[in-house]
Amino acid sequence: MTSDLVASAPGKLILTGEYAVLDGAPALVLAVDRRAIASRRSTPRGSSPFLIAVADELAERYGTDSVAARAALEVVVDSSAFYDGSQKLGLGSSAAVTVAAAAYAIAAQHGDARGHRDALLAIALAAHARAQGERGARGSGADIAAAIYGGAIIYEMATTGAPAIKRASWPRSVTLIPFFTGVSADTATLVSRVQAARQANPVAVEAALTAIAEASRATCAALHTHADLAAIGVLAGLRLASVATDRLARVTGVDLVPSCVATARTSMQALGGTAKTTGAGGGDVAIAAIPTTSDVTEATRLLIEQGCQPLQLSVDDSGVDTRPVAQ
Repeated sequence: MTSDLVASAPGKLILTGEYAVLDGAPALVLAVDRRAIASRRSTPRGSSPFLIAVADELAERYGTDSVAARAALEVVVDSSAFYDGSQKLGLGSSAAVTVAAAAYAIAAQHGDARGHRDALLAIALAAHARAQGERGARGSGADIAAAIYGGAIIYEMATTGAPAIKRASWPRSVTLIPFFTGVSADTATLVSRVQAARQANPVAVEAALTAIAEASRATCAALHTHADLAAIGVLAGLRLASVATDRLARVTGVDLVPSCVATARTSMQALGGTAKTTGAGGGDVAIAAIPTTSDVTEATRLLIEQGCQPLQLSVDDSGVDTRPVAQ
């Protein structure tokens, strides 16, 4: 069994398509430079449902006596980078933990994980869904894909087979300023409440989800326009996405948009930008987006005045990584 291996995977921000991605709409996702780090454990196996799900999934696929399955039983994952003190930031830590653990085990089996990304994607998606399913929200898998492939991706679920994952490039003409809302949110609870509201009021909720889907398509399409037009299109798409999320919050009665995000949006409008929630909303990390011609220092000051906590986050282009431990 290997003892000199470390695997890591980045977190994510789902910028558009939240909730609607579960119906097959595209989601725009950025991998960010907060990493979960997996290494060999010298103590008995832990009780994390995600690590247990990875071990169980590998045992089913490779056999209980396989190198991968045995390696999964020895792995420990450090996800402290996904917290601010004791507060969870909501950057996809469970997905990054799942991918890092699975990558460690696959690298133990094959000597490398990045060369086996398709297998890693299937295993991590299944393991994460297995663990999340017990909480009533299996998720879309967009966070898993971001942890594996890195960078900016456009992610679409498939009814059968593998999801569609397309590479994209974030336009240099748009500056993102991620910020913590001050409140941690529970994705599974929010998704469950939105689903319950959809059953109770299907026409209004589905109309809101359609608006989210269309805003996401518009934003994704803008990424592929001429560089001079990308900023206009992306910022317009994010504005539409923020309004659509407001609409979903209103028709479901679920508090998806913290007050600091709404006030930050008003402040960013003066700079030609906008602000919106990411992922399931309700708290966690949100983003401000402004043209690069606007003053980032001024935008940051305005966010702080609205009670937002700007974060030092960058796009992580490398995705999952495995390498020997430095001697």
